Amino acid sequence: MIKFRFKLRPVPVFPILIVISISLFALLMLYSIGAGSFYPWCIKQLGRLLLGVAALMIVASVNCTVWRKYAYHCYACCLLLLGIVAIAGKISMGAQRWLNLYFFNFQPSELMRMFLVVALAKYFSSRGVNEINSVTALIMPLILTAVPIGLVLLQPDLGTAVLLFCICVSVLFACGVQIWKFVTALAALAISAPILWGFLHEYQKKRILMFLSPELDPNGAGYHIIQSKIALGSGGFFGNGLLNGSQCQLNFLPEKQTDFVFAALGEELGFLGCILLMAMYATLLVYNHIVAIKARTRFNQIIVFGINAMLFFYIFINMSMVCGLLPVVGVPLPFFSYGGSSLVVLMACQGLVFAADYEQKHSFGLPG
Repeated sequence: MIKFRFKLRPVPVFPILIVISISLFALLMLYSIGAGSFYPWCIKQLGRLLLGVAALMIVASVNCTVWRKYAYHCYACCLLLLGIVAIAGKISMGAQRWLNLYFFNFQPSELMRMFLVVALAKYFSSRGVNEINSVTALIMPLILTAVPIGLVLLQPDLGTAVLLFCICVSVLFACGVQIWKFVTALAALAISAPILWGFLHEYQKKRILMFLSPELDPNGAGYHIIQSKIALGSGGFFGNGLLNGSQCQLNFLPEKQTDFVFAALGEELGFLGCILLMAMYATLLVYNHIVAIKARTRFNQIIVFGINAMLFFYIFINMSMVCGLLPVVGVPLPFFSYGGSSLVVLMACQGLVFAADYEQKHSFGLPG
């Protein structure tokens, strides 16, 4: 039996400073693109940041053995929340993704990303390499991933569905699943692409087509990516300066506080500002990877690797989308985009990494 004793643990100074620095950098950008005002975005995001730091500290202080014990319970609760969203979720901008909790709107799909990693880590940590490489052993993790993907696609939320899929693939790779199985799955996906195309919503099809040629509909489906490229290009190396980005200040750039905040950063602080943010992300990713390598237990190792992979795909997909290298999907920039659910959950995910780091340094935790 695992005894639960809660006591706040210290967190590593350098990585937490990186996370806080990214978040404060985001507040500066939200202040700037809000025309030099703390409203409507900056002050709200500050409150969410404080809540996120509290979530990080709490999660970092819980033994990873506790998360292992209740992994499937947490996963089931997330599935239940996704089911409630499908029935009675709040509809905004044509999507039904949020639960109205009166004092704030919560997006359960964000929480599912975290607990999918935890559930997959529990499943694979109790199996040997030979068992993992059997085809039948892959059925359960694929089901664990496919069910939330199906519920998320009903919302519809293609970006989250893609992230859940990437998380599953990353965990399978980390656990030593043979390469030929990935190649086979990729070939099957390519063959079934025409069938999958038929299940996409019309606006999703347009986004993919506009990714190839946004000029075909410059005032419609291609508008987002065209304005994003203009904003990035106009910033040059040093940028136009805070409060001086024409695309942002004149509201030509859509979703400038959420999905396209990286384009706003490029316009106002230029290539230099973008490189600074990317350097902070790279530092955090390297730290997380080192924690994964040194983790004391297989469960901790899979969790940290899965969370780090999720963080990487968040960054890669968002930045690639903003630069026109990938179709536009609703994926926020970690710790940087405006939004409460994403920020708080990502903070909690980083808390899991800190928990694994603490247990490795203090020889704490159970085998498994």
